Amino acid sequence: MRRRMRGAGPGWTPWPTLCLILLFVVALAGPSASWAQPSGGGGGDGGPQGGGGSPLAPEVLFVDFPREIPADGSRVFGRVGFRDADGDINWAQFDVVEATAFEPFGFNPKVEGRTEGAFEFFVFSRIAQRVTLAVTLKDGAGNESFPKEFTFEAVTLVEYVTSWGGMGSGNGQFRDMMSVALDPQGNVYVTDFANNRVQKFSPEGELLAIWGGRGQEPGRLDGPTGIAVDLEGFVYVAEAGNRRVSKFTSDGTYVLHWGEFGSDPGQFTFPTGVAVDRRGDVYVVDQTTGYVQVFSPTGAYLRRFAGRGTGDGQLMGAMDLAIDREGNVYVADTGNDRIVRFGTDGAFLGQWGSSGSRDGQFNQPRGVAVDLQGNVYVADMGNHRIQMFTPEGRLLAKWGSAGRGQGEFLEPIDLAVNNEGIIYVIEEGNHRVQAIKFKSP
Repeated sequence: MRRRMRGAGPGWTPWPTLCLILLFVVALAGPSASWAQPSGGGGGDGGPQGGGGSPLAPEVLFVDFPREIPADGSRVFGRVGFRDADGDINWAQFDVVEATAFEPFGFNPKVEGRTEGAFEFFVFSRIAQRVTLAVTLKDGAGNESFPKEFTFEAVTLVEYVTSWGGMGSGNGQFRDMMSVALDPQGNVYVTDFANNRVQKFSPEGELLAIWGGRGQEPGRLDGPTGIAVDLEGFVYVAEAGNRRVSKFTSDGTYVLHWGEFGSDPGQFTFPTGVAVDRRGDVYVVDQTTGYVQVFSPTGAYLRRFAGRGTGDGQLMGAMDLAIDREGNVYVADTGNDRIVRFGTDGAFLGQWGSSGSRDGQFNQPRGVAVDLQGNVYVADMGNHRIQMFTPEGRLLAKWGSAGRGQGEFLEPIDLAVNNEGIIYVIEEGNHRVQAIKFKSP
């Protein structure tokens, strides 16, 4: 549907709609700031510009905005470059030229006193649609810039596959989900922390086995956190309460365990994440000490690396780890809001991320997984989304916003990816397992 709408005045308030629009102004720059060249997103660089007939009228220099955004309700930021001879811009108006369900909006960009620079805005869409907006700048004297149009597509990036679960202690229900792992056949294992058990499901969500129950005896579990499955199908479970790792067969038969309370090599204070490399060695990260410890499949201590801290290669409150086919180790450094990458020998290789909700930023990254191509997936719990990166940390895709619907997340805690690219995400807020898949480009 194509429509033109009247501009909204300073007192205008948006009404509820299928596609909500919010504004946020941050990090404004004065004339001396050095700005990156605009990307031309949405075709925002074409067309005449000027001062609406007055030499003192504002001028829109560019609109830098992606040509595609996810139709998942997540915020997407853009920038508007401006010039204004007398520095009195006090309103930015965004009118709808074309959309299915989008409302006009306006705000004060707080750039008064600046003759040139840029300011930021963000929009989001919960439906797939094509949107064309026209931005007009207004100043205190009533002068207006020529409107500048830009266009973007809100697209659905994921396919919903299935989901199951619910809050409780019954079969197939969860209380404080912590970790998820897949076996070579694609079966799904979930640690059910408050119920002190592991539940095993088929790839479609059919319950196959349950084992555990609170206790210290062999085969019992106390606060199961991390879980991993090796190439032979053996299951390794980290227990925060028992400060140990227990090993089981794929049907839950107890095999052995190792570990005790302490901070010395081979001991644990609060073991969280578990991963197994292609040789069968078991990697365990300890949330409290920050160490990643490596053991043989029989529990023999081999080495450890990292340690608690905020420096390069250190960890703070780490919750999970994953290993790629080359043996590189990726740790969800939850307390530092980043992903840290190590070599097989524990050598620090790099890290990425910072606190926030922008692309590539994190708010309590809790889970990490790697697919067969080496892409790294992160469960960004506080931002209610998942993000996908290259091994070096370049963002490839993201999806998610807070909600209970298909393709929405509420506190995603961990995730695992099968050989077909299906991503199994466990959500503590929704007490469920949700399977989705990124669409091919």
